[in-house]
Amino acid sequence: MRFLVLLLLIPWQLLSQEKPLTLVETYESPADISYWTIDAQGNLLLSSGNNVLKKAIQGDRKFNQTFKSLSDIQSIAPINAMKILLFSELQQSVTIVDNTLTQQGELLDLSELGFSNVSHICVSNRPNLIWVFDQFRSNLCLVDFNQQKIVQQVQNSLQDESGIVQMIEYHDQLYVLFQSGKVKCYDFLLNYVETYELPKSEQIQIRNNTFYLLNMGKVESRTFRFAQAPPYWSIPSNEQISSFYLNSDFLGIQKGRTIFIYRINKSNKIE
Repeated sequence: MRFLVLLLLIPWQLLSQEKPLTLVETYESPADISYWTIDAQGNLLLSSGNNVLKKAIQGDRKFNQTFKSLSDIQSIAPINAMKILLFSELQQSVTIVDNTLTQQGELLDLSELGFSNVSHICVSNRPNLIWVFDQFRSNLCLVDFNQQKIVQQVQNSLQDESGIVQMIEYHDQLYVLFQSGKVKCYDFLLNYVETYELPKSEQIQIRNNTFYLLNMGKVESRTFRFAQAPPYWSIPSNEQISSFYLNSDFLGIQKGRTIFIYRINKSNKIE
């Protein structure tokens, strides 16, 4: 009798186990994707040329706006629920839009701040500050876009490096990925902290004190501090991945013009 009860319990236990990832949405873009991200409110933000789409994940609410003055939009950076920063490398300009993608104020011409060729920007947790890399001067800067001034900078930040691939802020520190795979970390005032020697990669995400690296269409992880262990789930990769995005609630995977969005279930969430 006890054996029969155990047999009956096993299927129920298997069914009750929560899956670490749940596919909640698949979005097909009608045009090539220039950049995309997911904000803290659960919206997919996507640019194709000078057009920006904001769509609620698992919802019908959608905003679509074209910014002719920005030309191609290389970066969409949510600052908070009401403020999103758009960056055009071609126009060397940034602008702020609200939660409906309505432009707020005038474009900020980065050349007016003394920049020559900005190739990368990254928002900071501090609402009025952004990280800016000027490729021409090889200067890494912290900029107050409200007061339109440079707060702090590191000159000749490339030194012997081959070029910057990406900048990302995590826990108030800036991580700069170089073409070699090396990652340099700076504190919130741009003081150098340390360097991580990682495999060459096209993109990184950082969560739970773990680097997630995209290389040749595959994603792998590297833990860099003794803290919580990385999640036991693996990133789905049946096909070549173009890019990916990771936060505490969602994992997004781009494959060409298609973006797959997975919800990270409660027991597997990472910060």
